[in-house]
Amino acid sequence: MEEKNQAPASKAETLSIKSSPVGLDIGTSRIVIADSPVNSDIRSQMNAFVAVPCSEMAENVLKQRGMVYERNCKNIYVYGNDTDFFASFLDTDARRPMHSGLLNPQEEMSQHIMQRIIQLLVPRAKRNEVLCFSVPGKGEGANGNLVYHEAVLKNFLQSLGYNAKAINEGQAVVFSELQDENFTGIGISFGGGMCNVSVSFMSMPMITFSVPKSGDYIDRNVVEVMGERNSTKVRLFKEENLDLSRQPKDDMTRAMHIFYEDVLQTLIERLRAEFKRSSQLPKVDRPMPIVLAGGTAKPAGFLQKFESMLRAGGEFPIEISDVRMAKDPLTTTANGCYIAAMSESK
Repeated sequence: MEEKNQAPASKAETLSIKSSPVGLDIGTSRIVIADSPVNSDIRSQMNAFVAVPCSEMAENVLKQRGMVYERNCKNIYVYGNDTDFFASFLDTDARRPMHSGLLNPQEEMSQHIMQRIIQLLVPRAKRNEVLCFSVPGKGEGANGNLVYHEAVLKNFLQSLGYNAKAINEGQAVVFSELQDENFTGIGISFGGGMCNVSVSFMSMPMITFSVPKSGDYIDRNVVEVMGERNSTKVRLFKEENLDLSRQPKDDMTRAMHIFYEDVLQTLIERLRAEFKRSSQLPKVDRPMPIVLAGGTAKPAGFLQKFESMLRAGGEFPIEISDVRMAKDPLTTTANGCYIAAMSESK
Protein backbone atom coordinates (compact mmCIF):
# COMPACT_ATOMS: atom_id res chain seq x y z
CA MET A 1 0.00 0.00 0.00
CA GLU A 2 1.25 3.46 -0.84
CA GLU A 3 1.13 5.63 2.23
CA LYS A 4 0.40 9.23 1.45
CA ASN A 5 -0.56 10.79 4.73
CA GLN A 6 -1.13 10.27 8.41
CA ALA A 7 -2.28 12.28 11.37
CA PRO A 8 0.40 14.44 12.99
CA ALA A 9 3.32 12.28 14.10
CA SER A 10 3.24 13.74 17.59
CA LYS A 11 0.06 11.85 18.45
CA ALA A 12 1.61 8.48 17.63
CA GLU A 13 4.97 9.41 19.13
CA THR A 14 3.49 10.30 22.50
CA LEU A 15 1.88 6.89 22.80
CA SER A 16 5.17 5.14 23.43
CA ILE A 17 8.68 6.29 24.21
CA LYS A 18 10.50 3.56 26.07
CA SER A 19 12.19 0.45 24.76
CA SER A 20 12.49 -2.23 27.46
CA PRO A 21 11.11 -5.73 28.03
CA VAL A 22 7.58 -5.54 26.64
CA GLY A 23 4.31 -7.37 27.25
CA LEU A 24 1.77 -7.18 24.43
CA ASP A 25 -1.81 -8.41 24.58
CA ILE A 26 -2.93 -8.81 20.96
CA GLY A 27 -6.67 -9.24 21.36
CA THR A 28 -9.58 -9.28 18.96
CA SER A 29 -11.00 -6.08 20.47
CA ARG A 30 -7.94 -4.24 21.77
CA ILE A 31 -4.15 -4.32 21.65
CA VAL A 32 -2.62 -3.50 25.04
CA ILE A 33 1.05 -2.86 25.86
CA ALA A 34 2.84 -3.04 29.21
CA ASP A 35 6.49 -2.01 29.31
CA SER A 36 6.94 -0.96 32.92
CA PRO A 37 6.03 -2.35 36.36
CA VAL A 38 3.98 0.83 36.89
CA ASN A 39 0.36 0.31 35.82
CA SER A 40 0.12 3.86 34.50
CA ASP A 41 2.49 2.77 31.73
CA ILE A 42 -0.08 0.34 30.30
CA ARG A 43 -1.65 1.73 27.13
CA SER A 44 -4.04 0.39 24.52
CA GLN A 45 -5.52 0.88 21.08
CA MET A 46 -8.69 -0.54 19.57
CA ASN A 47 -7.91 -3.35 17.16
CA ALA A 48 -10.30 -2.02 14.53
CA PHE A 49 -10.62 0.31 11.56
CA VAL A 50 -13.08 2.06 9.28
CA ALA A 51 -12.57 2.54 5.54
CA VAL A 52 -14.12 5.38 3.52
CA PRO A 53 -13.59 6.44 -0.10
CA CYS A 54 -10.87 9.04 -0.55
CA SER A 55 -11.97 12.66 -0.62
CA GLU A 56 -10.33 15.94 0.27
CA MET A 57 -13.23 16.84 2.57
CA ALA A 58 -12.95 13.62 4.61
CA GLU A 59 -9.20 13.98 4.88
CA ASN A 60 -9.48 17.60 6.02
CA VAL A 61 -11.87 16.54 8.81
CA LEU A 62 -9.41 13.87 9.95
CA LYS A 63 -6.52 16.33 9.93
CA GLN A 64 -8.51 18.90 11.91
CA ARG A 65 -9.37 16.33 14.59
CA GLY A 66 -5.81 14.95 14.69
CA MET A 67 -6.97 11.41 13.91
CA VAL A 68 -4.63 8.57 13.03
CA TYR A 69 -5.29 7.42 9.49
CA GLU A 70 -3.74 6.17 6.28
CA ARG A 71 -4.78 6.58 2.66
CA ASN A 72 -4.11 4.92 -0.64
CA CYS A 73 -5.50 5.72 -4.08
CA LYS A 74 -8.95 4.35 -3.23
CA ASN A 75 -9.65 4.57 0.49
CA ILE A 76 -8.87 6.35 3.72
CA TYR A 77 -8.40 4.01 6.70
CA VAL A 78 -9.05 5.34 10.21
CA TYR A 79 -7.73 2.87 12.79
CA GLY A 80 -7.07 2.43 16.49
CA ASN A 81 -8.86 4.44 19.16
CA ASP A 82 -10.44 6.86 16.67
CA THR A 83 -12.42 4.03 15.08
CA ASP A 84 -15.49 4.14 17.36
CA PHE A 85 -15.99 7.87 16.84
CA PHE A 86 -15.68 7.62 13.09
CA ALA A 87 -17.92 4.51 12.90
CA SER A 88 -20.60 6.33 14.92
CA PHE A 89 -20.21 9.43 12.74
CA LEU A 90 -20.79 7.31 9.62
CA ASP A 91 -23.42 5.07 11.31
CA THR A 92 -21.50 1.96 10.32
CA ASP A 93 -19.75 -0.95 12.02
CA ALA A 94 -16.01 -0.95 12.57
CA ARG A 95 -14.04 -3.65 10.78
CA ARG A 96 -11.74 -6.03 12.67
CA PRO A 97 -8.27 -7.27 11.66
CA MET A 98 -8.96 -10.27 13.91
CA HIS A 99 -11.92 -12.60 14.22
CA SER A 100 -12.45 -15.17 17.01
CA GLY A 101 -9.00 -14.53 18.43
CA LEU A 102 -7.06 -14.97 15.18
CA LEU A 103 -6.19 -13.00 12.04
CA ASN A 104 -9.36 -12.45 10.04
CA PRO A 105 -9.07 -14.32 6.71
CA GLN A 106 -12.10 -12.42 5.35
CA GLU A 107 -10.36 -9.08 5.75
CA GLU A 108 -7.65 -8.49 3.16
CA MET A 109 -6.28 -5.51 5.12
CA SER A 110 -6.04 -7.46 8.39
CA GLN A 111 -2.26 -7.87 8.61
CA HIS A 112 -1.39 -4.41 7.36
CA ILE A 113 -3.82 -2.53 9.59
CA MET A 114 -2.91 -4.53 12.68
CA GLN A 115 0.75 -3.85 12.08
CA ARG A 116 -0.03 -0.13 11.89
CA ILE A 117 -1.95 -0.31 15.19
CA ILE A 118 0.88 -2.19 16.89
CA GLN A 119 3.33 0.46 15.68
CA LEU A 120 1.27 3.12 17.46
CA LEU A 121 2.16 1.40 20.73
CA VAL A 122 5.42 -0.49 20.24
CA PRO A 123 8.64 1.43 19.54
CA ARG A 124 11.48 -0.18 17.63
CA ALA A 125 13.72 -2.24 19.90
CA LYS A 126 17.10 -0.80 20.82
CA ARG A 127 18.96 -3.92 21.98
CA ASN A 128 16.95 -6.98 20.90
CA GLU A 129 14.75 -6.69 23.99
CA VAL A 130 12.39 -9.53 24.86
CA LEU A 131 8.77 -8.99 23.86
CA CYS A 132 6.19 -11.54 24.99
CA PHE A 133 2.88 -11.44 23.11
CA SER A 134 -0.37 -13.25 23.79
CA VAL A 135 -1.77 -16.03 21.63
CA PRO A 136 -4.93 -18.09 22.16
CA GLY A 137 -4.97 -21.74 23.13
CA LYS A 138 -5.89 -24.54 20.78
CA GLY A 139 -9.58 -24.90 20.19
CA GLU A 140 -12.33 -25.87 17.82
CA GLY A 141 -11.22 -25.14 14.23
CA ALA A 142 -8.34 -22.92 15.37
CA ASN A 143 -5.29 -25.16 15.36
CA GLY A 144 -3.92 -24.60 11.83
CA ASN A 145 -4.95 -20.96 11.84
CA LEU A 146 -3.24 -20.55 15.22
CA VAL A 147 0.11 -21.68 13.80
CA TYR A 148 -0.20 -19.11 11.00
CA HIS A 149 -1.44 -16.35 13.34
CA GLU A 150 1.45 -16.83 15.76
CA ALA A 151 4.08 -16.99 13.01
CA VAL A 152 2.84 -13.81 11.27
CA LEU A 153 2.87 -11.82 14.52
CA LYS A 154 6.24 -13.18 15.60
CA ASN A 155 7.85 -12.34 12.26
CA PHE A 156 6.49 -8.78 12.35
CA LEU A 157 7.60 -8.16 15.94
CA GLN A 158 11.04 -9.54 15.11
CA SER A 159 11.19 -7.08 12.20
CA LEU A 160 10.90 -4.32 14.84
CA GLY A 161 14.06 -5.69 16.45
CA TYR A 162 12.56 -7.72 19.32
CA ASN A 163 13.26 -11.19 20.60
CA ALA A 164 9.58 -12.10 20.30
CA LYS A 165 8.06 -14.98 22.28
CA ALA A 166 4.46 -16.19 22.30
CA ILE A 167 2.63 -16.65 25.63
CA ASN A 168 -0.70 -18.43 26.08
CA GLU A 169 -3.31 -15.84 27.00
CA GLY A 170 -4.71 -17.80 29.94
CA GLN A 171 -1.19 -18.38 31.26
CA ALA A 172 -0.56 -14.63 31.10
CA VAL A 173 -3.49 -14.21 33.54
CA VAL A 174 -1.76 -16.67 35.88
CA PHE A 175 1.54 -14.77 35.66
CA SER A 176 -0.20 -11.47 36.39
CA GLU A 177 -2.46 -12.50 39.26
CA LEU A 178 -1.14 -15.65 40.99
CA GLN A 179 2.38 -14.73 42.08
CA ASP A 180 1.46 -15.23 45.75
CA GLU A 181 0.22 -18.75 44.91
CA ASN A 182 3.50 -19.69 43.16
CA PHE A 183 1.71 -19.36 39.82
CA THR A 184 -0.54 -22.31 40.62
CA GLY A 185 -4.19 -22.00 39.67
CA ILE A 186 -6.57 -21.44 36.78
CA GLY A 187 -6.39 -18.29 34.66
CA ILE A 188 -9.31 -17.48 32.37
CA SER A 189 -9.33 -14.59 29.92
CA PHE A 190 -12.74 -13.59 28.54
CA GLY A 191 -11.74 -11.58 25.48
CA GLY A 192 -13.60 -10.28 22.49
CA GLY A 193 -13.04 -13.24 20.19
CA MET A 194 -12.77 -16.22 22.53
CA CYS A 195 -12.24 -17.43 26.08
CA ASN A 196 -8.75 -18.70 26.90
CA VAL A 197 -7.96 -21.00 29.82
CA SER A 198 -4.73 -22.18 31.42
CA VAL A 199 -4.44 -24.57 34.35
CA SER A 200 -1.00 -23.87 35.78
CA PHE A 201 1.17 -25.70 38.31
CA MET A 202 4.23 -23.84 39.61
CA SER A 203 4.21 -21.60 36.51
CA MET A 204 3.95 -24.59 34.12
CA PRO A 205 0.79 -24.73 31.96
CA MET A 206 -0.67 -28.22 32.37
CA ILE A 207 -3.94 -27.71 30.48
CA THR A 208 -4.59 -24.95 27.95
CA PHE A 209 -7.51 -24.50 25.60
CA SER A 210 -9.80 -21.90 24.04
CA VAL A 211 -13.55 -21.69 23.52
CA PRO A 212 -14.76 -19.80 20.42
CA LYS A 213 -17.48 -17.96 22.31
CA SER A 214 -17.01 -14.65 24.09
CA GLY A 215 -17.82 -10.95 23.72
CA ASP A 216 -18.24 -10.85 19.93
CA TYR A 217 -20.40 -13.99 20.05
CA ILE A 218 -22.69 -12.27 22.55
CA ASP A 219 -22.86 -9.10 20.43
CA ARG A 220 -23.57 -10.95 17.17
CA ASN A 221 -26.38 -13.00 18.65
CA VAL A 222 -28.00 -10.06 20.45
CA VAL A 223 -27.90 -8.11 17.17
CA GLU A 224 -29.60 -11.00 15.39
CA VAL A 225 -32.38 -11.69 17.88
CA MET A 226 -33.08 -8.01 18.50
CA GLY A 227 -33.14 -7.09 14.81
CA GLU A 228 -30.45 -4.47 15.30
CA ARG A 229 -28.25 -3.53 12.36
CA ASN A 230 -25.39 -1.91 14.24
CA SER A 231 -23.29 -4.16 16.48
CA THR A 232 -21.33 -1.14 17.79
CA LYS A 233 -24.50 0.11 19.49
CA VAL A 234 -25.02 -3.28 21.16
CA ARG A 235 -21.38 -3.49 22.28
CA LEU A 236 -21.44 -0.02 23.82
CA PHE A 237 -24.72 -0.82 25.62
CA LYS A 238 -23.07 -3.95 27.06
CA GLU A 239 -19.94 -2.10 28.16
CA GLU A 240 -21.74 0.88 29.70
CA ASN A 241 -25.05 -0.42 31.10
CA LEU A 242 -25.09 -4.18 31.67
CA ASP A 243 -25.43 -5.46 35.24
CA LEU A 244 -25.62 -9.25 35.43
CA SER A 245 -26.55 -9.13 39.12
CA ARG A 246 -29.96 -7.61 38.36
CA GLN A 247 -32.98 -9.15 36.73
CA PRO A 248 -33.35 -7.83 33.16
CA LYS A 249 -36.14 -5.30 32.63
CA ASP A 250 -35.98 -4.90 28.85
CA ASP A 251 -35.50 -7.14 25.83
CA MET A 252 -31.94 -6.02 25.09
CA THR A 253 -30.73 -6.79 28.62
CA ARG A 254 -32.65 -10.07 28.68
CA ALA A 255 -30.93 -11.20 25.47
CA MET A 256 -27.52 -10.29 26.88
CA HIS A 257 -28.18 -12.32 30.04
CA ILE A 258 -29.14 -15.33 27.92
CA PHE A 259 -26.02 -15.25 25.78
CA TYR A 260 -23.71 -14.48 28.70
CA GLU A 261 -25.06 -17.57 30.44
CA ASP A 262 -24.54 -19.57 27.24
CA VAL A 263 -20.87 -18.50 27.08
CA LEU A 264 -20.28 -19.33 30.76
CA GLN A 265 -22.05 -22.68 30.54
CA THR A 266 -19.98 -23.68 27.50
CA LEU A 267 -16.73 -22.64 29.22
CA ILE A 268 -17.50 -24.40 32.51
CA GLU A 269 -18.55 -27.64 30.81
CA ARG A 270 -15.36 -27.63 28.72
CA LEU A 271 -13.24 -26.98 31.83
CA ARG A 272 -14.85 -29.92 33.64
CA ALA A 273 -14.30 -32.18 30.63
CA GLU A 274 -10.63 -31.18 30.30
CA PHE A 275 -9.96 -31.98 33.97
CA LYS A 276 -11.69 -35.35 33.74
CA ARG A 277 -9.72 -36.53 30.71
CA SER A 278 -6.34 -35.06 31.64
CA SER A 279 -3.65 -37.45 32.84
CA GLN A 280 -0.99 -34.74 33.06
CA LEU A 281 -2.02 -32.98 36.27
CA PRO A 282 0.26 -33.45 39.27
CA LYS A 283 -1.33 -33.89 42.68
CA VAL A 284 -1.89 -30.47 44.22
CA ASP A 285 -1.81 -30.40 48.02
CA ARG A 286 -4.16 -27.43 48.32
CA PRO A 287 -7.27 -26.02 46.61
CA MET A 288 -6.65 -24.01 43.43
CA PRO A 289 -7.89 -20.46 42.83
CA ILE A 290 -9.61 -19.31 39.64
CA VAL A 291 -8.89 -15.81 38.30
CA LEU A 292 -11.14 -14.14 35.72
CA ALA A 293 -9.96 -11.38 33.37
CA GLY A 294 -10.73 -9.74 30.02
CA GLY A 295 -13.14 -7.10 28.77
CA THR A 296 -16.09 -9.50 28.56
CA ALA A 297 -15.73 -10.09 32.31
CA LYS A 298 -16.14 -6.37 33.11
CA PRO A 299 -19.94 -6.06 33.62
CA ALA A 300 -21.16 -5.81 37.19
CA GLY A 301 -22.23 -9.17 38.54
CA PHE A 302 -20.04 -11.24 36.19
CA LEU A 303 -17.97 -12.78 38.99
CA GLN A 304 -21.05 -13.78 40.98
CA LYS A 305 -22.73 -15.19 37.86
CA PHE A 306 -19.65 -17.30 37.01
CA GLU A 307 -19.27 -18.61 40.55
CA SER A 308 -22.94 -19.52 40.96
CA MET A 309 -22.97 -21.41 37.64
CA LEU A 310 -19.71 -23.18 38.56
CA ARG A 311 -21.13 -24.33 41.91
CA ALA A 312 -24.51 -25.27 40.40
CA GLY A 313 -22.88 -27.89 38.19
CA GLY A 314 -22.16 -30.16 41.13
CA GLU A 315 -18.82 -31.25 42.55
CA PHE A 316 -15.87 -29.96 40.53
CA PRO A 317 -13.06 -32.42 39.56
CA ILE A 318 -10.62 -30.51 41.80
CA GLU A 319 -11.12 -28.43 44.92
CA ILE A 320 -11.44 -24.69 44.24
CA SER A 321 -10.22 -22.29 46.94
CA ASP A 322 -11.87 -19.15 45.58
CA VAL A 323 -12.97 -17.41 42.41
CA ARG A 324 -11.72 -13.85 42.03
CA MET A 325 -11.62 -11.05 39.50
CA ALA A 326 -8.26 -9.77 38.27
CA LYS A 327 -7.21 -6.40 39.66
CA ASP A 328 -7.66 -4.76 36.24
CA PRO A 329 -9.39 -7.17 33.82
CA LEU A 330 -8.57 -5.08 30.75
CA THR A 331 -4.79 -5.00 31.30
CA THR A 332 -4.21 -8.37 33.00
CA THR A 333 -2.98 -10.22 29.92
CA ALA A 334 -0.55 -7.46 28.92
CA ASN A 335 0.78 -7.32 32.48
CA GLY A 336 1.27 -11.09 32.54
CA CYS A 337 3.13 -10.94 29.23
CA TYR A 338 5.33 -8.19 30.70
CA ILE A 339 6.14 -10.34 33.74
CA ALA A 340 7.07 -13.20 31.39
CA ALA A 341 9.27 -10.85 29.34
CA MET A 342 11.02 -9.62 32.50
CA SER A 343 11.66 -13.24 33.53
CA GLU A 344 13.05 -14.09 30.08
CA SER A 345 15.30 -11.03 30.22
CA LYS A 346 17.08 -12.04 33.42
